[in-house]
Amino acid sequence: MEIKQLKYFIEVAKREHLSEAALELDIAQSAISRQISHLERELNVTLFKREGRNIHLTDDGHKLLAEANKIVEQAEDTVRLFHNQSETNRYVIRIGYVESYTAQMLGLLIQTFEGQSDSKIEPMLMEETEITNTLLADQIDVAFMDLSTDLKQHRDLDTIPLFEETYNICVPKEDPIALATNPPLSQFKDKMIYQLYATSQSIKHTLEQQIQQRVRIITHKQLAKYLLTHNRGFIITPSYHIIDKPNNKWVEISLAHTELKRTICCATRKDNRKHDMALLKNTITTLLSRDATYH
Repeated sequence: MEIKQLKYFIEVAKREHLSEAALELDIAQSAISRQISHLERELNVTLFKREGRNIHLTDDGHKLLAEANKIVEQAEDTVRLFHNQSETNRYVIRIGYVESYTAQMLGLLIQTFEGQSDSKIEPMLMEETEITNTLLADQIDVAFMDLSTDLKQHRDLDTIPLFEETYNICVPKEDPIALATNPPLSQFKDKMIYQLYATSQSIKHTLEQQIQQRVRIITHKQLAKYLLTHNRGFIITPSYHIIDKPNNKWVEISLAHTELKRTICCATRKDNRKHDMALLKNTITTLLSRDATYH
């Protein structure tokens, strides 16, 4: 039994005339007769009594008509539900992002974009190990992430380099390295290094290779200040994070001259057809793109 057959049956039952039903449905009368015959054979009943050119529902026909109306109505409601849901989803843009400077700019990005568009943004913080696959699986629409070599090779994705993220290291003022100018990472070998806030695995791996020891992660500025004040270690931070220096107990050294850097990009699927995606990408470029050397 097919929905099409039930629709044909309902139209014939309503008009009690094959040719009028065929005209309304804009199909050949023979096609309607054939489908109703298939329906009768499948159900093993007679649905119409023929009297010359007129046809009338049998008792079984009346029973089927009541059920057919329910089935067709439910099918049409289901189609409408998914069409409406699909239309609603067109106006919801899901942004996944890894921890970076973009997190600080998301509020302004959302406010600026939604001030010009009917679409709404749903942001979510993600692990760098999952964000690419989530984007490829169409579970998010936009990804702010590291522009890796692997990412560049995905032909299904568009990537827009945004900015280069560099790092600083905070050093107790009494330590001799505080006087160094553009020190290489290897100069921090055998030093106790803490990373304030987790960053990408590639950054952590690069740092650990250079200093030849494990880097510890902390997540609170107060703890970072204590360690620096008591000369208990050095603190690595992204350059956009600032740790207040009470009484100049430590100095902040830029590591922008080292290999400790990453390029943050905006990645989208080429086949994404969400409403106002072009406007969103333009807004992202306007707010987040900075002149830099991209790797």
